[in-house]
Amino acid sequence: MNPLSNPDYDDNNRQSLPERLLFPVKPVNKKRLSETVTDKTILITGASYGIGALLATTLRNNKETLVLVARTAERLEQLKVDFANKPCTTLIFNTDLRDELQINTLLQNLSSLQLSIDIFVNNAGKSINRGLEASLGRFHDTKRCAATNYSGPVQLLLGILSGIKERKGHIINVSALNVLLPPTAGWSAYQSSKTAFDQWLRCMEPELRCIHVYVSTAYLPLVRTGMSMVNEKKHHQPAMSKAKAVNVILRLITHKKRKYKPWWLGLPVFFNALLPGLWYHLQVRNLKKRDSHAVH
Repeated sequence: MNPLSNPDYDDNNRQSLPERLLFPVKPVNKKRLSETVTDKTILITGASYGIGALLATTLRNNKETLVLVARTAERLEQLKVDFANKPCTTLIFNTDLRDELQINTLLQNLSSLQLSIDIFVNNAGKSINRGLEASLGRFHDTKRCAATNYSGPVQLLLGILSGIKERKGHIINVSALNVLLPPTAGWSAYQSSKTAFDQWLRCMEPELRCIHVYVSTAYLPLVRTGMSMVNEKKHHQPAMSKAKAVNVILRLITHKKRKYKPWWLGLPVFFNALLPGLWYHLQVRNLKKRDSHAVH
């Protein structure tokens, strides 16, 4: 199936042997999950597709209030219909995190409903892979990434933080592995914006912990979602399934660990510390080779 024809890319949660070895994730204890989320209010951004939609679908069998936020109104409506006969209470808000006014409206709606958030899952994301020449005249790409991945989540979190503080809640940031790795050509808008929110939240974390608010970050590798698989170059790369990514988030919710990282992350970090210029020089060589082939 061409993932471009299906914005919620369905991988049937397949995992090859190498992927099972690279991305092992323990199953979630359903009883512990139910005890953790029952009677809680959980806000999930990017809830209409991919990881966010599957996370909401997994949580719907518990007695909690799901606050689903996303840009695609019809998908949110469909999720609400699908969840109608489930134990959860579902509230949907069609909100574009790139729009400051829409976030303010969302915050006003939450306040009018007297909703305080127990668990905030910052899942919405915008990914762009575009080299320098292709980026000329496309400053809007950087603005969209920055708003979706950084300034929008900051505005939303600051707006709901007083309620999270009162309820001694939990913030889960669905981040990307590449924020912990050396910069990579073509990923300037995405990598910088994801790194910006990661740094902002990590700066805030000691203060949040002092007021009994937990912070967890999932540094996920490539995950088979519509956002990722729209790039055909990634179809044959090792990737984590959506189901595993959701399990990572659910385990962070139930165990309140500070972070998830793949077990092998230490290897590239070690080699980058040992040979700090290697990745840079490899990129330069490969880009020159690519440009040479393009000329000929």
